[in-house]
Amino acid sequence: MNDKPPPSGAGETPAPEVDDAEPPSAGSATSPPAAPDPARTQALSERVAQAFEREQVPFFTRLVDTPSHTYARADVEQAAALIDARMQAMGFGIERVPDPEGRFADHRVYSPAGLASDAPSLLLVGHVDTVFPRDTGFLTLRREDDVVHGPGVLDMKSGLCTIIFACEALHALAPAQLAALPLRFVLNSDEEVGSPSSRALLERLSARASAAMVFEGGRAEDKVITRRKGGGMFEFEAKGRAAHAGNHHAEGRNAIHALARLIPRIEALTDYSRGVTLNVGLIRGGTAKNTVPESATCVVDTRFETVADADAVVEALHALARDPWAGMDDMPEALREVEIEIRGGVTRPPMEASAASQRLREAYEGHAAAAGLKIGEAPLQGGGSDANLLAAWGVPSIDGLGPYGKHFHRTDEFSHLSSLRMRTA
Repeated sequence: MNDKPPPSGAGETPAPEVDDAEPPSAGSATSPPAAPDPARTQALSERVAQAFEREQVPFFTRLVDTPSHTYARADVEQAAALIDARMQAMGFGIERVPDPEGRFADHRVYSPAGLASDAPSLLLVGHVDTVFPRDTGFLTLRREDDVVHGPGVLDMKSGLCTIIFACEALHALAPAQLAALPLRFVLNSDEEVGSPSSRALLERLSARASAAMVFEGGRAEDKVITRRKGGGMFEFEAKGRAAHAGNHHAEGRNAIHALARLIPRIEALTDYSRGVTLNVGLIRGGTAKNTVPESATCVVDTRFETVADADAVVEALHALARDPWAGMDDMPEALREVEIEIRGGVTRPPMEASAASQRLREAYEGHAAAAGLKIGEAPLQGGGSDANLLAAWGVPSIDGLGPYGKHFHRTDEFSHLSSLRMRTA
């Protein structure tokens, strides 16, 4: 846990203004890391500390106390509206992007009023949806000194508060500088189900993104994420022939039996040495015990560390579907008539580290260290995020920039307020 003292300057002494005459550009992830300016760092850190208990923690509490399960569209809209108000108060424009199918709340892109629509920018990325429906009963933030529990305190309403109040510190001390910054704050509402609707928005923005910072929950020792596994979901369907199991068994073509023969071949594609895993986690089939089953399906979860391995897994699975019984000399002739169909694909490509993303991490770490955070690169992460998509489209990306905590997607999820304060600084 991050049991660290608060940053210096936590009192209520007014912070000096930051010179905003020459706003920095978004730069390039290939540029050398800029050294933090000590006076600017001190002034902004003091502003963050002064506003923390007075403004940031109350807003964080309100945001967490506003339920926002992905499929509860009205709830998510209500939570996003809280963020709309904060960003509009700082002069940011809002682009609302509806889900074409109406399943999810609108996605948002907040940008300074003077930023041209086609201008390159740094992306600050987060999601407002959580995995907790109202009926879980896990609905409010609970504070125990530095530790807070509640739905989204880690994943990832604390990360959203990091972005918002970093902007507010700049707005308080250097409004002209904030207004001129080439950045876009991207807020989506469907990340927890794989970003199916917001993917097109992220891809559009990636074409003019200089880099991306993703504010998912922080990892141990404040280490920055540069690599994540990718994943995919596939469904195999076996199509046989129904028959009465007592009177006409021989006329049937048992789809469950055929699928059971195929599953070991699917699982055999797992290769731990390369970080490739395939897991048949769901299986369905049949209608009655005395009926030869006409159809059966299984759902396969796939994980991989590289784009090359993702491509190889997809090809191998489609090859199985095209010729499922190749080389199986002991396969009964009747079962060979069962047809196999495949659906699905890669839901999130792997996030692979690049030289550009490493330079971005090093640039960020200079400022993180100045705020009291530890630095370093996190090990490969198993779960996916929007960073997977952005990195796959060639955007230098770092992730895990929200506050530290544990127990993602569990009702004992928690994060640390001291980490929130330092991440904001």
